[in-house]
Formats: sequence, C-alpha cells, structure tokens
Amino acid sequence: MGDMGEIFGAMREATKQHRAQMLEKADTSGWEEITDYHFRRHFGPVRIDWWPSGGKCQVFQKGKGAPRMVYGHGRTNQLIDKLKKEESNG
Repeated sequence: MGDMGEIFGAMREATKQHRAQMLEKADTSGWEEITDYHFRRHFGPVRIDWWPSGGKCQVFQKGKGAPRMVYGHGRTNQLIDKLKKEESNG
C-alpha cells in the first residue's frame, strides 16, 4: 500500500506544479483579482469568472439563463481571446 501513497503523492505534486505554471503564464492584466487563483472580468453583458490555474471559467450572461462552465485551458483561452477581440472591435 506504500507504493500507492507514493504514486498519489507524486501525482498531487505534479498537479500543484502544473497549476502554478499555468497561473504564472496567465495574462491577468485587466482582470479583477478575487483571490490568488480566481479572477473576474466583464466583456459587455458577459461576466467571466476565471481560474487560470485550473483551466476553467464560469460564464454569466444576462438573459441567457443559468451560468455555464467552460473546462480546459484551451477552450477557456479560446473563449477569452474571442471576447477580447469582440471588445476591441467595438
């Protein structure tokens, strides 16, 4: 059973390192810092709550019902890039 503890410990450490790397490389300029790991920004009627270390965000849009979650660093970054482009285009 000791081997399993070592394996899970190594997995836990790898996850911590990965999340720290993702947070470090995230561009959080222009975002409101809620906690060290949680950021918020408005893009017109859309509010995004973003956890860059975990690769997820929650999208709130007035009149569109319940908020939705977006999972995965790639999908989250694509959504944020799309909203930034729309914002810059006016």
